Amino acid sequence: MVSQYVFPSSRGLFRIVKHGHRWRSLVEAKEVARHDSAEAALDALLEACPQARLPQTLSEWRYVAEAAYLPHARLARATNGIRVIGIDPSQPRVRRSRRAGGRPSRDVTDHG
Repeated sequence: MVSQYVFPSSRGLFRIVKHGHRWRSLVEAKEVARHDSAEAALDALLEACPQARLPQTLSEWRYVAEAAYLPHARLARATNGIRVIGIDPSQPRVRRSRRAGGRPSRDVTDHG
């Protein structure tokens, strides 16, 4: 989950989402524009949708912080800079069976 400001309205769900070092202003899933600050994104939404009666300041919006405590978020940050040595990404992966050697499959009988 990324950091974002959210405001539900009868005109749709308005969001201001942090995207890298920039902020995106969105109405539902449609991007209005990208901005250098959250305040600039708010101004763009206020100008684009005056009929939505959006709050004038970000402090009136619901702020949802990045969930750093989630295991998958921690794992993504921890493995972000790791390079795996000895694996060529252009080579196809070899799938190996987990079945122990010598153990027959279900459909094969022991007698010939």
